[in-house]
Amino acid sequence: MNHFIRRLKNLPWSALLQSVAFTYLIVAIAEILMIWGVTQSIALRKMIKILYAPPLDLLILFGVGVAVGVLAIYLIEIRPSKVILNTTCLWVLFLCLFVALFIYKSILTPVILLSTSQITIMGILIGLFAQGRPYWR
Repeated sequence: MNHFIRRLKNLPWSALLQSVAFTYLIVAIAEILMIWGVTQSIALRKMIKILYAPPLDLLILFGVGVAVGVLAIYLIEIRPSKVILNTTCLWVLFLCLFVALFIYKSILTPVILLSTSQITIMGILIGLFAQGRPYWR
């Protein structure tokens, strides 16, 4: 048990949390722009209505989840830090993204892009591990 706690303390928490914060900041900016566009444009409003109709809404939520997972890994890769990603870091990054998703949903109430559904969470997991495939060892 002591070995597990020591490994948990040695994870690059600051880099992972910064990546999560930047990821959800980018999502929030896209969300605000989308809400502004829906309120200003009738064509965009109709397009969003079609995209979020029952057959396509699952694919949209899954795709947004995958994009969030990929973006989190990408932001870690482009930062000049000494973060060595491995499977444990990927799982901790998923846990951080998962917790931050609920915080994000509680702060921004009119959310179009993200949801806390199982489909979005599975998309985040698949996007995270698909982009982080070279770091599985």
